[in-house]
Amino acid sequence: MPAIEPPTPQSPKASLRDKLAAHSQNPNCAACHAKIDPLGFAWDNYDAIGQWRNVEKVPAGIGADPTINPAGELPDGRAFKDSTGFKQLLLADRDAVAKAFVEHLCTYALRRVLTFDDKEDIDAIVAVAKKHDYHIKDIVRAVASSELMRKR
Repeated sequence: MPAIEPPTPQSPKASLRDKLAAHSQNPNCAACHAKIDPLGFAWDNYDAIGQWRNVEKVPAGIGADPTINPAGELPDGRAFKDSTGFKQLLLADRDAVAKAFVEHLCTYALRRVLTFDDKEDIDAIVAVAKKHDYHIKDIVRAVASSELMRKR
């Protein structure tokens, strides 16, 4: 996949969103970028060190620095206007988000792809996590002490 081209002194200043839109015109990149880019846009108001910004500082190029647009859309079509709206959508699907987190954590911890045989153990971990209101430390503890890890 070719990298996103840096701005030149003669080019108009473009936001990261604009650069990604151009980048995703490549059919090899579009399938993944269509799913992941809109989720990242929710956090565009934060710079690389977490400071809030309304304008994206573009070091080279012609024109004004572009205004941040944190709006996006989930793969299922539900739209959000900023990180707060994104968070609300995730909270509405809290059980599904937590299950996906547990599955990814277990995949990482086990160093293998999960199988159908793991479903019962994953469901047990999610049930424990739900009892503890899905706190991260409780999810990690539930994974570490699970049958899945004992059978490893």
